[in-house]
Amino acid sequence: MNGFTGLLKKKTRNVLGVLSGTSVDAVDIVHVRVNRSGTRPKIDVLGFESFPISGSLRKEIMRISDPKTGTVEDVCRMNVFLGMHYAKCIRNFLKRRNLTSAEIDLIGSHGQTIQHLPAFISNGGMRYRSTLQIGDPSVIANQTGITTVGDFRTADVAVGGSGAPLVPYLDELLFSDPSESRLLLNIGGISNLTYLPASSGAAKLTAFDTGPGNMLVDRLMLDLYGRKYDRDGEVAFRGRIDCKLLKAIKSHDKFHRKKPPKSTGREYYGRGFISMIMTDAAGISSEDIIATVSEFTAYCIFANAKNLKTDTVLVSGGGSKNKFIMKRLSDYFKDSKVKRLEIMGINESNKEAVLFALLANEVFSGRRTNIPGVTGAFKRVFLGKICPV
Repeated sequence: MNGFTGLLKKKTRNVLGVLSGTSVDAVDIVHVRVNRSGTRPKIDVLGFESFPISGSLRKEIMRISDPKTGTVEDVCRMNVFLGMHYAKCIRNFLKRRNLTSAEIDLIGSHGQTIQHLPAFISNGGMRYRSTLQIGDPSVIANQTGITTVGDFRTADVAVGGSGAPLVPYLDELLFSDPSESRLLLNIGGISNLTYLPASSGAAKLTAFDTGPGNMLVDRLMLDLYGRKYDRDGEVAFRGRIDCKLLKAIKSHDKFHRKKPPKSTGREYYGRGFISMIMTDAAGISSEDIIATVSEFTAYCIFANAKNLKTDTVLVSGGGSKNKFIMKRLSDYFKDSKVKRLEIMGINESNKEAVLFALLANEVFSGRRTNIPGVTGAFKRVFLGKICPV
């Protein structure tokens, strides 16, 4: 445990951030150096790489994430397998950069969400929410020889929070600006926002999930075209927005109209939601369906942010590469600058991985990193379980 206790004394740490997101398309790994000597960390991004997830593995993860097709045995086996898979990707990442495990202090691994249930339920006189990420950090730690921090959401859930979103902690620390109000958008499988008024602090920020990100478009692209996603939004650009279909989707979707704090996931925008869209889309061309659902993604973001006075909109996540969605966001936020995130080496591709590297570092720095005003928790807590080697 000497190495473990030594980590507590370090002011500068080399950390890997690892995740596979809601879209289940890749394992993202970032290498950062974190120095925390003042009120703000100094983060140097030293490397980033995405390791594509095979179609067969993605299909299996999606299958076991559905209560109708997955079993407890499936989840149990995938929990260990994904830990081993992440570890393999990490070893390859280090090898390609001529790094050894001894040169890395920590890994922060989000894992793979297979269930996110933010609605309160009551059972046995207790009222609670639930979330589950697999790809066990103990497996990662022992397969790589690097102390790993994982399972970041459960502590917030334990104190009444929904466990999401977590990215506002990074947003407030690194991207708040005294001279302008900023809207940080992350368009992954789900879209979420962080609003940072000029001269804001954690007590003033607003953050929550707005609705679907790439999830609906990706699923429809697979069903209609056999493709994983709409590259550059080219299919959406070929189609037209069907107003009748758009109105029907808006009417069916209650989440985007909810008041924050709120979070959501594949459980809401999954198979049932897709079936509803396709029922209403009878007789509409595939291109028009993709254009309309892409429009719905942009609309949900704007509908949730239209009352937030914003100078600059900074977009990250896979959706930032969809030119159709980016154009519609520019049309909606016509009085703001809309652009991809690129600050201090953190960009639209690596931001979420940087988040989990930072959260791992913060545990060893003795900092509580959930934001109760965002998640609904009743107190600040330490996020992440530490798995030493």
